Amino acid sequence: ELSPKDVGARVPVSPNLAPETYTYDYIIVGGGTAGCTLASRLTEDPSVTVLLIERGPVADTWGSRVPLISADPDGKDTLAHRWWSLPLEGAGDSYVEVVRGEGLGGSSRINAMLYTRGTPGDYNHWKALGNDGWGYDDVEPYFMKSEKCRTHPASNFRGQEGPWENRTSPDPFRTNALVEAALQKLGIPHVPDFNSPDAPAACTGVVECTMDTNSFRHSTFRAFLPPELTQQRKAQLKIVPNTIATRIEFAGGGRNLRAIGVHFEGRTMRTALDRYYAKARREVVLCAGALGSPQVLMLSGIGPKEHLIEHRIPVVRDLPAVGAHLRDHLGVPVMFEVPLSDTMHHIEGSTTKQVIELLKYLITGGGLLSAPLQSCSTFFPSRLLDDDGVLSVANPRDLDASVPENAPDIELMHISHNSSECKTPDGIGVYSLMVSLIRPKSEGMVRLATSNPRAMPNVDLGYLTSPEDYIPLRKGVRFVLRIVEEVRKQGYPIKGLAVPTGKSDEDLDKFIRGGLRTCYHYTSTCRMGAGVHGERPSVVDTQLRVHGVQGLRVCDASVFPEIVGSHTMAPVVMVAEKCADLLKGRKHA
Repeated sequence: ELSPKDVGARVPVSPNLAPETYTYDYIIVGGGTAGCTLASRLTEDPSVTVLLIERGPVADTWGSRVPLISADPDGKDTLAHRWWSLPLEGAGDSYVEVVRGEGLGGSSRINAMLYTRGTPGDYNHWKALGNDGWGYDDVEPYFMKSEKCRTHPASNFRGQEGPWENRTSPDPFRTNALVEAALQKLGIPHVPDFNSPDAPAACTGVVECTMDTNSFRHSTFRAFLPPELTQQRKAQLKIVPNTIATRIEFAGGGRNLRAIGVHFEGRTMRTALDRYYAKARREVVLCAGALGSPQVLMLSGIGPKEHLIEHRIPVVRDLPAVGAHLRDHLGVPVMFEVPLSDTMHHIEGSTTKQVIELLKYLITGGGLLSAPLQSCSTFFPSRLLDDDGVLSVANPRDLDASVPENAPDIELMHISHNSSECKTPDGIGVYSLMVSLIRPKSEGMVRLATSNPRAMPNVDLGYLTSPEDYIPLRKGVRFVLRIVEEVRKQGYPIKGLAVPTGKSDEDLDKFIRGGLRTCYHYTSTCRMGAGVHGERPSVVDTQLRVHGVQGLRVCDASVFPEIVGSHTMAPVVMVAEKCADLLKGRKHA
């Protein structure tokens, strides 16, 4: 395992140090979901050298690859880094916990492993906003390039040759089947593949997860940078974990401003001497995520001028959109009590049951340890629900998911567990239908808390600052209650646990504000667009280049022009695949 002193020149640089000793073609800041993908693709060319800087550890243990264990943010060895958001003005100044993965593979090491691309309309909307080259037909080849789809091997729109495996996992509980039957009664069709471009805008089904054939989590670290590959490329690919990028170095000015290197230091720095610098021969690429990439830019003097001055950071380039326009999927858990045996809770507090599940996993690769926390989802445009909570489609074209206006704005996450931030009583089974607003109007922002790169940034999630967001959320909560009515008619014992106290808009709004949480899908803080100012100020162009700076790109969820209506891991890998081709000078996959 390399340390900063192995890959960089100590600062101040020794006068007799050869300048080329610590020079790389590309320096990637952030070895997360995107960074691992990009580093792997760039070093396919044996003549290319890459330095990959990651804030977190490698921590590639058996437990970190077991799906249920690795998804536990409270686990002893978790890679989840947590801190509190700023008070939410739209939700009574409450706080929400912010979580991101810190370690090689980033959030793909700790998330629910769900592989969802979003609808074609998501990307056609990106293109309609002026981002040529990012429509669905443009990006589908990059989704296919990365994946090895085990569930649909004959599909024309699913990849079979990529390094990143995904598949469905058997649902161990009966509740989801009953819920799906209720959904179909209410007009929501089942689809075999959410990721089909032909899937309707309203549908329900089983979600694929990034799990390999051995029932291990298949993070982008394991998929794109497995040990045998990093060993094979060790001369050209230097990976330095537990290292904090403190700022980017620039040369020139005006139109000739260029990123030429990165300053960094060990995460366990003890003295000011433990600071290092490496040069980039070609480009610096930020892959630090929607919370980290704007922080690094601002620490480097690129961002809103007034904010930089406030923190006494010399202004290199005034880019007002850096850290602005933060989007996230807001979740509202609606929870019910069901038989304990139909939930993940039945193994809690029982050593015997836990040992049985461990043996199942070790012997067969099955059981609860291989099960994702969420195995099913339902997507729909809330405007198509009538007053009785039934999908009402006057024109079949309303379900054409390639049309941006038809894209779903609500996802129901089917979770056989407590999905709230609050503890539920011991000894009861909890089933959640979490209402996720996947096309929010509200925006937040990321700002520096201090000029210290070790500090977490201030995150204002901005939930419910746009009153329009209440409309689909109310419909979503009402629809959940309607679904459960249908489930009860099937004779299943299910009763409200965390549900609204009444049916009025006011009752629902109070419930929404009181229970909201993040879905961890932070995007758009360095968004893509045509210019720095105007109606849609942006940070990067369609080539992912930072406006007005040569040799500097951003490649992660922060560049999304708008948040997509899906879990964001697969779209982030798509962006990284496309970025690799852009850096290689290719326009198409």
